[in-house]
Amino acid sequence: MDKVFIIPETIRSDGEMLLCEEGQTIEKFHMAPFDSIADPDSTGELLVEFICTKFLFPIYLTFEPFSGMEEDLERLFQGKNIEYSLKFEGLKNKRFPVFKLTIEKPSSLTFVLQETFWIATCNNFYAFSFSDNIVYKSVIGKSWFGREKTSIWPHFDMNGASTVIEIWHDGDGLNLYTTEPRFSTIEKLTSYFPVGTSIVNNED
Repeated sequence: MDKVFIIPETIRSDGEMLLCEEGQTIEKFHMAPFDSIADPDSTGELLVEFICTKFLFPIYLTFEPFSGMEEDLERLFQGKNIEYSLKFEGLKNKRFPVFKLTIEKPSSLTFVLQETFWIATCNNFYAFSFSDNIVYKSVIGKSWFGREKTSIWPHFDMNGASTVIEIWHDGDGLNLYTTEPRFSTIEKLTSYFPVGTSIVNNED
């Protein structure tokens, strides 16, 4: 990939489902292919380059497939000896499948993206972490009619050294949240791409 767009972003006032102790510093960056707008394949290529250039394995993927896909996905992962777990999150009769994968090598990452990244483009939850720190917790909000409503949402546990990569809307880029110094600036993030990659930000 010739050019990558990276900008720092401010975490929203609602906390964006981040779990952390008071005073914990969390950096957020948005990254996307610069020359390929609304191109999920290019976002997948960006992920592979970022994770594989310095061999950031193992890495953990948590995603929510559509109901009814579980058996087919399990066969795929078993066929490639990819470690996974399958749980059903939710409340009472409104439960949904959640896969967690442990990805150990570049070939497994490429395979998983080829087979599942389209799920992220449908705006189902799809996120990578370096410390398996994605958990599901209940959230109290309001329904369309103003009534109190409890839902189950994924949260990022950012206590300690933590980094999470969440795929952006329609698979168009990603958001990176980190407490780790190695990912804390655009300059440091640049080093995780192949030599010669041009980094574009809002100051250019």
